[in-house]
Amino acid sequence: MALEAHQQVFVDEGVIVRRRLLATLDRATRRPVTLVAAPTGYGKTTLLRQWADEHAPDAAWLDGSGTRPWETATRELHRGRPVVIDDAHLAGWGPSFTRACEAARVAAPLVLVARLDPLVALHPARLAGRVSEVRAGELAFTVGEVARVASRSGRRLDHEQAQALHDQTDGWPAGVRLCATQDPVAPTPTGAYSPTGSYLLAHVLDTLDPSLVDFLRTTAVPVRFDTDLAARLSGREDAAAVLDEVTHRVGFVSVDGETGLFRYHQLLRQLLLSEVERQSPGRLPGLHDVAARWSAARGDARAAAAHALRARSWDIAVDCAVALACTALGDGDWTSCDQVIDAVPEVEVLADDRLRVLAAVQALRADDVLLSRQKLGEGRGAVGRSITSERLEVLRRLCLARLALIDGQVTDAAAALGSPQPRLSEGGSSPHSPAAALQATWASTYGLLMTLRGDTGGAAGHLATARHVSRGELPLSEAREAEVRMWSAVGRGDLAAADASIALLRAAADDTVPGVTAVVDEWLAMERGGATVPTHHDAPSSLQPLGLLPARFLEAFRRTVASRAAGGPPPRDVLLGQLPDESTWLVARHAALAGVTRLLAHGDAAAATAAVDRAAEHCSVLDRTPYDLWIAATSVLQRLRREAAPDELEVVLDDEAEVPEDLAVRIAATAAVIDLAQGPSARGTAFLRRALVTTERHGWRRPWRELGTSAIEMLTAERARRGTNGPLVARLLVELRDERPRNSLGLVVALSSRENEILQYLPTAMDQSDLCEALFISRNTLKTHLRAIYHKLGVESRREAVLKAQESGLL
Repeated sequence: MALEAHQQVFVDEGVIVRRRLLATLDRATRRPVTLVAAPTGYGKTTLLRQWADEHAPDAAWLDGSGTRPWETATRELHRGRPVVIDDAHLAGWGPSFTRACEAARVAAPLVLVARLDPLVALHPARLAGRVSEVRAGELAFTVGEVARVASRSGRRLDHEQAQALHDQTDGWPAGVRLCATQDPVAPTPTGAYSPTGSYLLAHVLDTLDPSLVDFLRTTAVPVRFDTDLAARLSGREDAAAVLDEVTHRVGFVSVDGETGLFRYHQLLRQLLLSEVERQSPGRLPGLHDVAARWSAARGDARAAAAHALRARSWDIAVDCAVALACTALGDGDWTSCDQVIDAVPEVEVLADDRLRVLAAVQALRADDVLLSRQKLGEGRGAVGRSITSERLEVLRRLCLARLALIDGQVTDAAAALGSPQPRLSEGGSSPHSPAAALQATWASTYGLLMTLRGDTGGAAGHLATARHVSRGELPLSEAREAEVRMWSAVGRGDLAAADASIALLRAAADDTVPGVTAVVDEWLAMERGGATVPTHHDAPSSLQPLGLLPARFLEAFRRTVASRAAGGPPPRDVLLGQLPDESTWLVARHAALAGVTRLLAHGDAAAATAAVDRAAEHCSVLDRTPYDLWIAATSVLQRLRREAAPDELEVVLDDEAEVPEDLAVRIAATAAVIDLAQGPSARGTAFLRRALVTTERHGWRRPWRELGTSAIEMLTAERARRGTNGPLVARLLVELRDERPRNSLGLVVALSSRENEILQYLPTAMDQSDLCEALFISRNTLKTHLRAIYHKLGVESRREAVLKAQESGLL
């Protein structure tokens, strides 16, 4: 073999220079021996030529297929000359190879370019720390390099297109270059007559023993497999040893370190499958059936379903469809389940109870209630004692509960579920398993039923179960949990918790939440703004929930919100919510609140009490005590009696009492007005503090507006006292007095909101330091605002500003 100094004869315009790899190789050659090992087409030779051009122009370039390459390499190394041996695996790994490795040193490194790892022959040098190694993973193209190669081939790719080409080829350099020249619009060719297929056929398969090629073909049916499946598919008991040989000799095989599963490079797998279809297509159904059973046993329903459909193993496919329907309850991805159902022949559908239940689930997803009832009526439910039968029974019960909820029958929905836990012999060890999705869905549904019946504490326990099972990894389960928490907060009158739940619901649904939150947003806006909120005129069917609460309940709750905003005597249907089930506490409580609010506004306490009576008859779990307290306190206030508030009102100050927040703030504020109207008192101050604390947390405004001038007078007196709620009191006074524009007294310019807020503090004994601390502003900023206030009021001092503001109604 002739020894030649490296020189580049042909310049390939499609080749890119990868600086990261040149730097990697430069670091690697700081050890005496460098092994660059990867299958064919990974650009090993190209990389070494680029490296030699820049870092070792005097390197001896040898070919492993030549005559006595190791002896030649040893001589050149002794002379102090770097040596690169291309296709080193062709030269063998005998004693002469060992002597060449021993002759290498940092000043004269030996660089081995090979498709095979020398394994045992290189171990002494490895153990001595004399070897650096560069593998296929480092030689593979990055996404950016894929785009650069495609650009050199005349095809510009954006990031998504480059990522797709990278995923298609796994970054295999030869595959990238061959695919980069193809028409991106035309279907990608596969098999032996594609550019990548013909390359692999010529450089990989044609070099192997036929028995090894047959092993590759049969084991290429599944995307991932272990040695057990490989033995079943190939019929070879030595499958583990053959896989070791394939990994070593062929390459294009990766092994997952955690699962131990093997995976062929997808371009090689496409070639192998096309070869099976071309040469022995009759074998494929049997191979797919074996892979389907193996995948199903491992719990991989998607892979099992895909194989079962190709094998026409309908029984396995339908079992997989049931499992996929269960997991879809957690992740919301029904694509695979629907594909299986659509692919099963009609004759199989008519005879299979499993498919009837799945059809009922599909109909419910499409809001076809009649078809869902029909399918559930046709099927006999679960058959046998298999895991599939258990799952099917849970799906059937969830469908029945959903249909009962659509009818407004909460009791029937609870009866359909039957127990707080689904009957499943399997556990949800993984949050993505069918069992976990079923358990989480069941728990969320049960939590909703308890919320509708007034047991928000019990609902919280079921939601905790759902969260434990899903571990925060199932988006649809997260959304259902947030939805139930939102309705529990609405039932408790807890604005802050409702806000937090809506944020979680929107995050779980990627900010695309249907009308389920719009209704609650209206309620929040009404309680925080006091003004009439816009009401929707959509049909109830347009208010489809994200997961659980049917449109019937949404419409009933929306009517109660609209009734409170409208004013005037409430119609009877609002009080009852037009729901036939006696246990709809969620709607009944707010319907009672709407009726009492409107009747008390007209001074009709007797009618308000009667409204509570009707609501309690309609909903046996409704606690009427807080309504009676509010009616009693409001009656005292309306009669303008200067008497102490009834002792029963003390319950609002008891943190253990389960008084809804929207009633608690009204009772506390009303009781405070009554007590403080007789002069300062500890009890009245306690009531007021309670009302202000909950207002700070939730943002209440409607309850204060309902009190009208009584609230203004009480808050004006409170403003004169220096308390921790001073800024809130000032804001409330500004908003209560600023319901309409005030500039009728010849002001130069109307006061701004900030100036109006500062004005509320001027009658107090607070000096400028105190004002700055309360308002969180500097002294200079305060002086600027005061000058503006004096100018607009036409005064020159703080005392004159207070007098002018009181005359004008601003204070």
